[in-house]
Amino acid sequence: MPRRSDSPIWVQGLRAQLRSTVGPAYRLVEQRGKAKLDVRYADGSRGTAVLPVQWVPSQARQIQEVVERVAQQLSMGRTLRQSLELIEGTSPTAPAPATGSGGQELLAAWESFGKHKVHRTGQIKASTWLVDYGKTAKRLRVVAAKAVDAKSLLTLAGEAWPPGSRRRQVVLQHLSAMCRWAVEADLLPPDRWTPPPILKSFVGEKVASRVDGVPLSDEQILSLIGGLPQDSAGLRWRYALQLMAAYGLRPVEVLHLRLEPTGSLWCDYVKRSGGGSTRPRQLRALHPEWEADWQLRERLEAGEGLPPFGGGVADAARRYLSRHQGWVELTALGATCYGFRHGYALRAHQAYGLSARVAAALMGHSVETHSRHYGRWTDEATIDSAMEAAMRYRKLTQLADSG
Repeated sequence: MPRRSDSPIWVQGLRAQLRSTVGPAYRLVEQRGKAKLDVRYADGSRGTAVLPVQWVPSQARQIQEVVERVAQQLSMGRTLRQSLELIEGTSPTAPAPATGSGGQELLAAWESFGKHKVHRTGQIKASTWLVDYGKTAKRLRVVAAKAVDAKSLLTLAGEAWPPGSRRRQVVLQHLSAMCRWAVEADLLPPDRWTPPPILKSFVGEKVASRVDGVPLSDEQILSLIGGLPQDSAGLRWRYALQLMAAYGLRPVEVLHLRLEPTGSLWCDYVKRSGGGSTRPRQLRALHPEWEADWQLRERLEAGEGLPPFGGGVADAARRYLSRHQGWVELTALGATCYGFRHGYALRAHQAYGLSARVAAALMGHSVETHSRHYGRWTDEATIDSAMEAAMRYRKLTQLADSG
């Protein structure tokens, strides 16, 4: 097997993504142009099988989905052969590459841009390049042959999404950054591919603004978790949601928890973006009684199992919860799987009176990010809480003066 450092970027990203979703027991290599899966079972034995998917970058997502489906079938007691028989023949063939010299020029620049971002500068992780930037790459393959310059590229690429939408904005930011870097690296001619300094006219504006999400109240969280089924899947999801709610976790962070011998609990997840990266942080429960009543530390130490997260934790949670009426009612109010984290933020201010600086540190992001995302519905709660404390203080001082 070749060293991981020698593997193409898309392979490194695919392996990193699968480590997050199905664990290190599932390994991938290439065999005769197809993906070969190597599974290490709990008893130490191994099983291998060639998957019905080509070993090419355009099939990375399909390879991931097949491995995650195999892992799900294995967790249900099926053998590797039985698992593959259930999905055999469902994988599409690889799409034809884009044609035209202009399209090939852009695609080559994009590949070099990825090597620069992942390997040379380390600005983003390989998994981020595969997943987040992969959506941009998919759109680029569609429009590359039609684009004649940077402006036409941005115009064509943005047509897939509504004006002002977040996805449209992100894709155009990715492509603009790629063009700018490729021009500086002498990979694309500057007279045609220098992007405009401002993307507002290409991104467009939303007809009406939309709230990113709403916080789940304590009552909503307890009602939802208490209403989940008592079967194996329900108990595993209850555990995952309890972790998110008590510690204010991003969904993916349930996979990156570490309990120290000293008793401190840490989240080792590092979120990287072009603007920087987060650091591992120590977790504190809000409310502490949830941590105790749900025995979260004891269950972490015992290695209690989490649900299978095929396709990512947030997407898996959404798919599972969408089958339950309690969640359907919450989504009608604007709730998402980040509502447990949003609820932690609101609780930090409303119930505990924590400052934005302390709350941001507990949640693993900057004060600016905290204020931008949570300011719209924490400000009033914080003011109300402060006023209540002020009134209590006034009564205490009046009693002291009268005594």
